[in-house]
Amino acid sequence: MSNIPVKIDLTNLEKDDYMWKVQFAINIKLAGECLNNEDTIGNVTKGRVIRLSDNEVRNAISGNMINHVFVRNLRGYSNKDELCSTCRIFSPMKNGKLFIEDDKSLSKTGNRVKACIIDDVCGLMNAGKDKDGNSHNEKRNKVVNWSWGIAREGVSDSALYNRVDPTEKNNKKKEDDTTSDANTNSKQNTQMIFHRPIRSSEYSIMCQMDFARISFDDEKLKYVVNDVDFIKERIKKVIMAFRDTILDIRGALCSTNMPHLLSVDGVLTQKLSAQELISKYSPMNEDYKEVHNELSNCIEFNTPVEFSKVVDLLLDDEYLNTIIERNIKYIEKAFN
Repeated sequence: MSNIPVKIDLTNLEKDDYMWKVQFAINIKLAGECLNNEDTIGNVTKGRVIRLSDNEVRNAISGNMINHVFVRNLRGYSNKDELCSTCRIFSPMKNGKLFIEDDKSLSKTGNRVKACIIDDVCGLMNAGKDKDGNSHNEKRNKVVNWSWGIAREGVSDSALYNRVDPTEKNNKKKEDDTTSDANTNSKQNTQMIFHRPIRSSEYSIMCQMDFARISFDDEKLKYVVNDVDFIKERIKKVIMAFRDTILDIRGALCSTNMPHLLSVDGVLTQKLSAQELISKYSPMNEDYKEVHNELSNCIEFNTPVEFSKVVDLLLDDEYLNTIIERNIKYIEKAFN
């Protein structure tokens, strides 16, 4: 049983700073198929793998795939009026129409940050020209970054499927035409065989969230609004979307996107001042909890329930209000 505090202690919080990063190092055990697909050759779907420095090949889930699940969760928590036109329809394009008045005190990217929570949190890159023909480049680095999920162990396997034509009890002769609305291949008889990858493994995943940059205009060095509640609500939605990504993780195919979640354990690390240390030491290592505890002030969790309780610490209003108010005051004093 992990020793999870009732609240995060902010007694010694550095006042003259605005650093605020949160990192989770997690091992998550999953049983399922098609967690992340790489290619399809003929009737065989290949699962994503990664080659380690010692040339060992492991099952893997790319950071982009995990981020895709996260963004869907974030969009689910978002209101229509805090999304641009492209994010409303979950388009990867980041040049959607904004539904707020242009704020001249902000950069062009800052206006996107203010108008759209997904552009704010997940970053954007727009290259082109504005309506007057002038260069109009906008870019923003992501606030939430995911590592690859890399299997600590586990073997690659595949499941055999077949699609069967149910007509005439599957007893049509080879020369009979079996075309239908669902099957337009006149040369195909009653079934098609295909293979899908089984990717049951314990995956090591890291996620780092730079809360200090949520609702922050990187070019103008100011928050898009000096409103604690506005910033807090965005951060809460990011935290809840992160929790759902781990506890309600999905696979790559619409028909097989529900893997079994068998276990979750890991550590939460925070960096609340420039002097504090945060490390990307991988949970693939057996001693990762000990190392993180030596380097930083960490909170451990060993079950899905404990993980949820640790996430709840980050959702605490007092915790969020204290740091957001500190950051707003420091930014106004230091940069404006």
